[in-house]
Order: sequence, then structure tokens, then C-alpha cells
Amino acid sequence: MGTIGERIKAALADRHQTQAALAQAVGLSESAMSKAVAGSRSLSSIEAALIAKHLDVTMHWLVTGEADPFEVRLAARHGYDRPTGTYSCDPSADMQVLEDIALVYRQAQPA
Repeated sequence: MGTIGERIKAALADRHQTQAALAQAVGLSESAMSKAVAGSRSLSSIEAALIAKHLDVTMHWLVTGEADPFEVRLAARHGYDRPTGTYSCDPSADMQVLEDIALVYRQAQPA
């Protein structure tokens, strides 16, 4: 996917959404959205950010087509029992930590 327009189209298809619905959600006319997706109109940084947010993609991916190298990723912790060679994972043990992290993000960026 070489262009922002192609990435917008792909993200819309993945979410079974239309350009018209996206245009309305981010406050653009259908014509402006169509031209942006076709590449005959540039997006402002604010418009691109709103599109990325609505499509639940990173700005980095929207602009470059590559995964954001600074995106926060979660990995489950697990235990390893050496005698049996088995792994175990209890996600409920991490819930308080994850809830605390979520609280920090909500406080940093209130709705």
C-alpha cells in the first residue's frame, strides 16, 4: 500500500465502513474525502489525525504504511516450570497492573 489513500481504503474495508461514513465522522465533505483518498487533495495534519483515530490506526502507519516503532505493545507474562518444562499464564494476576497503566493514560489524555 503505497499511498495514504490506499491505506485509508484498506482500513475502511477491514472495518466494513464507507468513505462517506468516515467523512462525516471526521467533519469532511464526501467530496473532500473522495479527493483525499484519490490523492488529488492533501489532508491537514488534524484531518489525518482524526482519520487515524477513527480508523483505530497509528498516524505513523497512516503516513508511512509501516508499523510505528514506538507503539506500546503488551506481552503476557508467563511462568515456567523447569522440572516439567511447561509454561503457565494467569492473565488475572496482571489485571491490577494493567488497570493502573490504563488509569495513567486516561489521566494523561482526558476525553
